[in-house]
Amino acid sequence: MGETNRTGFDLEMRILRAISRPIAEMTVEQICKGAGISRQTFYAHFKSKFDIVYWYISIAEETYLYEIGRTLTLEEGLDGFFEFLYRERGPLVNAFEKDPKKRELRHRLEKPCNEFMWTILSKGVDVGDDLRFCIVYTVESANCLVAGWCLNGMDEPPDVVSRRLAMCLPAQLVELAQLPNG
Repeated sequence: MGETNRTGFDLEMRILRAISRPIAEMTVEQICKGAGISRQTFYAHFKSKFDIVYWYISIAEETYLYEIGRTLTLEEGLDGFFEFLYRERGPLVNAFEKDPKKRELRHRLEKPCNEFMWTILSKGVDVGDDLRFCIVYTVESANCLVAGWCLNGMDEPPDVVSRRLAMCLPAQLVELAQLPNG
């Protein structure tokens, strides 16, 4: 990570860590005060306070989930993803909206679906309607699992959540998530 990116990451982590109670109860001003920044700096990094959690999750997705079947096994990717989220348990249990708008959520789930389809296509497998349905259903279900886990205080250890999610994956997706030489 370049110095400029590292500085931005460190600032965004301060913003995430400034979430000290349920996000709906906090104002942007309160988050800024907790992070020691101005509103202008906040809006240079995030469109709204509700984007903070999705920024952090997108890093976990890019680092772990999108690498499943590319450079990581299914177990390594899921375990890494949940461990990464768990490291910021304090702010994440407060960062999710209790009732996110479906339109915003649908848009946010497009990238994980597309990344999973790209991994499958890169293995020479056609993603037909049935497989596409499995991918979308799995991504949406996993998103609900992550949100519920955070909203419930991340009481279950990350390895347990990872294992349980892996148990629910359709066999065809598990097979396609294998590493190229695995």
